[in-house]
Amino acid sequence: LRVEAENIKTGTIKHCNSSYFTMVAKTEDGQTTPVPGILLETEESIRRFARSIERQKQIKTRSRAFEAENFQLDKHIHKLKGHNAQVTITE
Repeated sequence: LRVEAENIKTGTIKHCNSSYFTMVAKTEDGQTTPVPGILLETEESIRRFARSIERQKQIKTRSRAFEAENFQLDKHIHKLKGHNAQVTITE
C-alpha cells in the first residue's frame, strides 16, 4: 500500500508512507485454508518477493530485541539523540 499526499495549491505529490499487509483465506466456517502459491513472472516480482522474505526475518529479530526482558538500554539510548525527546529515568 502506497500513501501519497498532494499539495492542492501546487499539485505537488509526495510519497508519505508505504505499508504491507497480509490477507488470509478462510473457509465458510472461518477456518484458514491454503491458497495457490504466488506466480513470480518478472525479475521485479522476484526482487520484491525476496525483499519481503528478508523483511519478515528482520521484523521477528527486531520484535524480540525490544521485548522488555531482552531490551538493552545501552545499545539503544544513543538513537534518541537528535529527536524531540527528553530522558528522565526515575527508577
